[in-house]
Amino acid sequence: MFDRSIHSYSVLSENRRIIAISDIHGNLPVLKKLLRKVAFDPEKDELFLVGDLLEKGPYNLETLHYIMELSRYSHVHPMIGNCDVVCRNVLYDTRLDFLQEILLNRCNSILHEMAQRIGQHIDRDTDMVVLSKKLREVFLRELTFIDRLPHVIETEQFIFAHAGIRDEKTYGRDMRDIMVQDLFMKEAVSFHKYIVVGHLPVSEYRTDICCFNPIIDTHRHIISIDGGNEVKSAGQLNALIYEQGRFQFACSDQLKKARITRDVLPVNRAPFFITWHEGRVHVLRDEGVYCLCRHEASGRVVPIAKEFLFHKGKELHACDFTNYQIPAKRGDLVKIVRRTKEAVLVKKQGLMGWIPADALTCVH
Repeated sequence: MFDRSIHSYSVLSENRRIIAISDIHGNLPVLKKLLRKVAFDPEKDELFLVGDLLEKGPYNLETLHYIMELSRYSHVHPMIGNCDVVCRNVLYDTRLDFLQEILLNRCNSILHEMAQRIGQHIDRDTDMVVLSKKLREVFLRELTFIDRLPHVIETEQFIFAHAGIRDEKTYGRDMRDIMVQDLFMKEAVSFHKYIVVGHLPVSEYRTDICCFNPIIDTHRHIISIDGGNEVKSAGQLNALIYEQGRFQFACSDQLKKARITRDVLPVNRAPFFITWHEGRVHVLRDEGVYCLCRHEASGRVVPIAKEFLFHKGKELHACDFTNYQIPAKRGDLVKIVRRTKEAVLVKKQGLMGWIPADALTCVH
């Protein structure tokens, strides 16, 4: 299992750009847009796709076929992520009951798309053993392609792993560490090579101002690049670019553009952001559209719009809520995340915050 999970490259040419993208999640239009933006050339660049190629987005089968074509080039290196493992479940008839529960709660899946192509529908009564056999008969090439993807790719300077590694010398002994290690940047130590990971949206590491741009820790040699594409309303697909010893990045999304019509000055003295992992809140008072809440992890008391509140079992949580009012100048371009009557939640150069509704106009 250890050998199967590693695909090593001893030396990459110093003349080639290294581009790393993670968590595409079946969003082919955004992927193509990003590759155009960075002027990707498979003859001149090294492209690493760091897992979660599929699931949760709307174009899973098309995305897979596109990546399969890209991988005909020797300098394109796709990897498997934890979401992509659904293909292995079908290929090997493993944990099919668990897989069925996932698919009943996940509208966008490559398995739903494959089933639809053969005239099947996955529901509570679906015989998953029979369905898996049919999918293997029609889509064996696609399922096998995913199955054979490496978990980790190591080069002379980098280790690409979907979620993280525990140790540079012993990684690969437990695939769970590589595939589903949450909050890797909070828990990991320092490394000699740069460890490039996806899996967890970078916004989960922020508690003040929400940001979706890659996090590059040059002291510990850790880089987290998942911009929350398809899993966050303000998410983006990030491309980390390494060229001639320097890091840069580019991003793309499908959010609508707006232009700022007047200068907006910052008013927050203590910006605040609630992440998924630390989202538990307690309602102190119902104020109509808002609830005055205490955020358990920080102790902060803030008004939170009810649309940001939801239940995890019996617990009340908020997620991706911010009180940050983003500064902007007249003429700036922003991306619209959501609207209320009084304010618009926008993203500006990867940062998320509120702008008064009368301070922007849509760009067509």
